[in-house]
Amino acid sequence: MYLGILRMFCGDKQRGMSDVKFFSLVILVLLGFGFGQDLVEDDVVGDIDDVSEAEIDETISKSIPRGDCYGTHVGFGYSGGPDYHYEMLIKRYKGCTHVEGNLEIASLSSSANISYDLSFLSTIEVVTGYVLLGLLDVDVIPLTSLKLIRADNTYKILGEEYGLVVALTTEHDGSRRTGLRELQLPALREIARGKVLFQQNPLLCFVDTIAWNVIVPREEYPVIFGENAYDKACDLQCASECEEDGKPYCWGQGIDMCQTVHTPVCDPFCPGRCFNEDIFGCCHPECAVGCTGPSDTDCVMCKYFEHDGRCVPSCPADVSYREGQVCRRHLDNYLPND
Repeated sequence: MYLGILRMFCGDKQRGMSDVKFFSLVILVLLGFGFGQDLVEDDVVGDIDDVSEAEIDETISKSIPRGDCYGTHVGFGYSGGPDYHYEMLIKRYKGCTHVEGNLEIASLSSSANISYDLSFLSTIEVVTGYVLLGLLDVDVIPLTSLKLIRADNTYKILGEEYGLVVALTTEHDGSRRTGLRELQLPALREIARGKVLFQQNPLLCFVDTIAWNVIVPREEYPVIFGENAYDKACDLQCASECEEDGKPYCWGQGIDMCQTVHTPVCDPFCPGRCFNEDIFGCCHPECAVGCTGPSDTDCVMCKYFEHDGRCVPSCPADVSYREGQVCRRHLDNYLPND
């Protein structure tokens, strides 16, 4: 069983993958998916072997709200060839603001001779599952609008749960080494569950400047930097505008890549964020990111959905459709003629 899983996820090692990289992938696959993680995407249709791609596309387009898209649960795996895999990623996420499930961007190799453009990721604002970025040979991942990783599903390794995993993002081509240098997440305010893991990203810059305790406030040790987690000798620098108290905080080069680090220190009894440091300053449980007061109408962002200006756990039954996190009735967009 596990040999089949390894073949599915790892493919043929002789695609130029180094021993260290291959071994790291084997460990991630076995620990992250071989034990207890589902290997199927069950949000769309039943038995995929009995359904045509056109029928799948029709089912998806009819079932999801505008701005929404379904994530995946396949880890580093993909179907078809590299070109098809890349095209399917674009088709799945282009124009998407709200990912239902996990955002998995993986297995984009330079050996496929494809010029990858991941700008289609820049519209995503919310991911309800985990975010997995791995086996990537790209310079930049532009998740520039992503505000909330809710991590209803977490990526599990050795008993630890992760809301964000970035791993194996560098390739060697003879003497030349290419890979991820900037993980652009300037809008990210919260990872609601799980920790953050970086592993085998030797060209990656800036992630060591991030105040992870601000993004993952409920974890004593919010980030784990594994082997070659990032480039400790990176010569790229944050813009001077990104400095707070003499320390730089940024996701990349430029003033638009600064991290927002201001947040109050909450009372230990607060279940989430707070607007004041005492026990009466807790945000409402339906809030994400932060709040300006104690009510479900004071949230900076809703954890789940917004209805009539309030943050709610689900849309009411009389709601006609949902647009991202907003519950709407068709009358909401009706404007009478003058």
